[in-house]
Amino acid sequence: MNRRAAGIGAVAVVLGSVLMLSLAWGLQHAALSNPPVLGKPAPRLAIETASGAQVSVSELQGKPVVLNFWASWCGPCVEEGGVLAAAAYSHPGVAFVGADSQDTQAGFASFEQRHPHTYPAGPIIAGSYQSYGVAGLPATFFIDAQGVVLASFTGPLDTKTLEHYLGLIGP
Repeated sequence: MNRRAAGIGAVAVVLGSVLMLSLAWGLQHAALSNPPVLGKPAPRLAIETASGAQVSVSELQGKPVVLNFWASWCGPCVEEGGVLAAAAYSHPGVAFVGADSQDTQAGFASFEQRHPHTYPAGPIIAGSYQSYGVAGLPATFFIDAQGVVLASFTGPLDTKTLEHYLGLIGP
Protein backbone atom coordinates (compact mmCIF):
# COMPACT_ATOMS: atom_id res chain seq x y z
CA MET A 1 0.00 0.00 0.00
CA ASN A 2 2.86 2.44 0.78
CA ARG A 3 4.51 1.76 -2.57
CA ARG A 4 1.26 2.36 -4.39
CA ALA A 5 0.66 5.63 -2.54
CA ALA A 6 4.23 6.71 -3.25
CA GLY A 7 3.77 5.88 -6.96
CA ILE A 8 0.53 7.83 -7.16
CA GLY A 9 2.18 10.74 -5.37
CA ALA A 10 5.11 10.70 -7.80
CA VAL A 11 2.76 10.66 -10.80
CA ALA A 12 0.79 13.57 -9.29
CA VAL A 13 4.00 15.58 -8.80
CA VAL A 14 5.12 14.91 -12.38
CA LEU A 15 1.70 15.83 -13.84
CA GLY A 16 1.54 18.94 -11.65
CA SER A 17 5.01 19.97 -12.79
CA VAL A 18 4.09 19.49 -16.45
CA LEU A 19 0.93 21.55 -15.93
CA MET A 20 2.85 24.36 -14.21
CA LEU A 21 5.54 24.41 -16.92
CA SER A 22 2.85 24.52 -19.61
CA LEU A 23 1.13 27.42 -17.84
CA ALA A 24 4.42 29.30 -17.43
CA TRP A 25 5.27 28.79 -21.10
CA GLY A 26 1.81 29.98 -22.13
CA LEU A 27 2.08 33.12 -20.02
CA GLN A 28 5.58 33.85 -21.33
CA HIS A 29 4.40 33.42 -24.91
CA ALA A 30 1.01 35.13 -24.66
CA ALA A 31 1.84 37.12 -27.78
CA LEU A 32 1.70 33.99 -29.89
CA SER A 33 -2.06 34.37 -30.17
CA ASN A 34 -2.85 35.16 -33.75
CA PRO A 35 -4.94 38.32 -34.18
CA PRO A 36 -6.27 38.72 -37.71
CA VAL A 37 -3.99 41.72 -38.36
CA LEU A 38 -0.59 40.05 -37.93
CA GLY A 39 1.47 40.37 -41.10
CA LYS A 40 -1.01 42.83 -42.60
CA PRO A 41 -1.14 46.62 -42.87
CA ALA A 42 -2.35 48.22 -39.64
CA PRO A 43 -6.08 48.96 -39.77
CA ARG A 44 -7.18 52.60 -39.78
CA LEU A 45 -7.17 54.05 -36.26
CA ALA A 46 -6.98 57.57 -34.85
CA ILE A 47 -7.17 58.99 -31.34
CA GLU A 48 -7.80 62.43 -29.88
CA THR A 49 -5.57 63.53 -27.01
CA ALA A 50 -6.75 65.55 -24.01
CA SER A 51 -5.35 68.68 -25.69
CA GLY A 52 -7.49 68.03 -28.79
CA ALA A 53 -4.67 66.85 -31.07
CA GLN A 54 -5.60 64.03 -33.41
CA VAL A 55 -3.10 61.25 -34.05
CA SER A 56 -3.61 58.73 -36.84
CA VAL A 57 -1.60 55.52 -36.90
CA SER A 58 -1.36 55.67 -40.69
CA GLU A 59 0.19 59.16 -40.53
CA LEU A 60 3.02 57.69 -38.44
CA GLN A 61 4.13 55.42 -41.28
CA GLY A 62 7.87 55.81 -41.79
CA LYS A 63 8.69 55.05 -38.18
CA PRO A 64 7.89 52.03 -36.01
CA VAL A 65 4.75 52.31 -33.85
CA VAL A 66 3.76 50.78 -30.52
CA LEU A 67 -0.05 50.92 -30.34
CA ASN A 68 -1.38 50.22 -26.85
CA PHE A 69 -5.10 49.66 -26.23
CA TRP A 70 -6.08 50.51 -22.64
CA ALA A 71 -8.96 51.84 -20.51
CA SER A 72 -9.35 53.88 -17.32
CA TRP A 73 -10.98 50.95 -15.49
CA CYS A 74 -8.18 48.51 -16.40
CA GLY A 75 -5.87 47.87 -13.41
CA PRO A 76 -3.14 46.14 -15.46
CA CYS A 77 -3.14 49.17 -17.80
CA VAL A 78 -2.00 51.32 -14.87
CA GLU A 79 0.69 48.70 -14.04
CA GLU A 80 2.27 48.88 -17.47
CA GLY A 81 1.99 52.66 -17.80
CA GLY A 82 5.42 53.34 -16.33
CA VAL A 83 7.03 50.68 -18.51
CA LEU A 84 5.54 52.22 -21.68
CA ALA A 85 6.45 55.77 -20.59
CA ALA A 86 10.08 54.77 -19.93
CA ALA A 87 10.31 52.98 -23.28
CA ALA A 88 8.81 55.96 -25.13
CA TYR A 89 11.48 58.16 -23.56
CA SER A 90 14.37 55.78 -24.30
CA HIS A 91 13.23 54.99 -27.87
CA PRO A 92 12.61 58.39 -29.49
CA GLY A 93 12.65 56.78 -32.96
CA VAL A 94 9.52 54.79 -32.13
CA ALA A 95 6.06 56.38 -32.00
CA PHE A 96 3.98 55.33 -28.99
CA VAL A 97 0.20 55.74 -29.17
CA GLY A 98 -2.33 54.95 -26.43
CA ALA A 99 -5.84 54.09 -27.68
CA ASP A 100 -8.42 54.45 -24.90
CA SER A 101 -10.95 51.67 -25.56
CA GLN A 102 -14.36 50.81 -24.16
CA ASP A 103 -14.33 53.87 -21.91
CA THR A 104 -16.16 57.11 -21.20
CA GLN A 105 -14.90 60.64 -21.75
CA ALA A 106 -15.09 61.23 -17.98
CA GLY A 107 -13.14 58.01 -17.34
CA PHE A 108 -10.44 59.11 -19.76
CA ALA A 109 -10.19 62.62 -18.29
CA SER A 110 -9.98 61.28 -14.74
CA PHE A 111 -7.32 58.72 -15.73
CA GLU A 112 -5.18 61.37 -17.43
CA GLN A 113 -5.30 63.53 -14.30
CA ARG A 114 -4.11 60.65 -12.10
CA HIS A 115 -1.77 58.88 -14.59
CA PRO A 116 -0.91 61.25 -17.45
CA HIS A 117 0.56 59.66 -20.55
CA THR A 118 3.94 60.94 -21.72
CA TYR A 119 3.05 60.10 -25.33
CA PRO A 120 -0.12 60.72 -27.38
CA ALA A 121 -3.09 58.91 -25.85
CA GLY A 122 -6.83 59.35 -26.01
CA PRO A 123 -10.16 57.93 -27.03
CA ILE A 124 -10.47 56.31 -30.44
CA ILE A 125 -12.15 58.69 -32.91
CA ALA A 126 -11.65 56.70 -36.13
CA GLY A 127 -11.44 52.94 -36.54
CA SER A 128 -11.96 50.52 -33.67
CA TYR A 129 -10.25 48.16 -31.28
CA GLN A 130 -12.26 45.33 -32.88
CA SER A 131 -10.48 45.84 -36.21
CA TYR A 132 -7.27 44.80 -34.42
CA GLY A 133 -8.89 41.72 -32.89
CA VAL A 134 -8.52 43.04 -29.33
CA ALA A 135 -10.26 40.67 -26.93
CA GLY A 136 -8.92 41.99 -23.62
CA LEU A 137 -7.00 44.91 -22.20
CA PRO A 138 -4.28 45.91 -22.19
CA ALA A 139 -3.34 44.85 -25.70
CA THR A 140 -0.30 46.16 -27.55
CA PHE A 141 0.49 45.98 -31.25
CA PHE A 142 3.93 46.43 -32.77
CA ILE A 143 3.89 48.02 -36.23
CA ASP A 144 6.96 48.37 -38.43
CA ALA A 145 7.94 51.54 -40.33
CA GLN A 146 6.10 50.28 -43.42
CA GLY A 147 2.82 50.09 -41.44
CA VAL A 148 2.68 46.30 -41.10
CA VAL A 149 1.60 44.74 -37.79
CA LEU A 150 4.47 42.40 -36.88
CA ALA A 151 3.46 41.28 -33.38
CA SER A 152 0.98 41.74 -30.56
CA PHE A 153 0.91 41.16 -26.84
CA THR A 154 -2.12 40.87 -24.57
CA GLY A 155 -1.64 41.68 -20.89
CA PRO A 156 0.56 44.11 -18.99
CA LEU A 157 4.01 44.50 -20.51
CA ASP A 158 7.14 44.35 -18.41
CA THR A 159 10.39 45.98 -19.51
CA LYS A 160 12.05 42.79 -20.77
CA THR A 161 9.04 41.74 -22.85
CA LEU A 162 8.57 45.23 -24.30
CA GLU A 163 12.25 45.47 -25.25
CA HIS A 164 11.97 42.11 -27.03
CA TYR A 165 9.07 43.33 -29.18
CA LEU A 166 10.69 46.71 -29.82
CA GLY A 167 13.63 44.79 -31.27
CA LEU A 168 11.26 43.30 -33.86
CA ILE A 169 10.10 46.64 -35.25
CA GLY A 170 13.15 48.83 -35.36
CA PRO A 171 15.62 51.04 -33.55
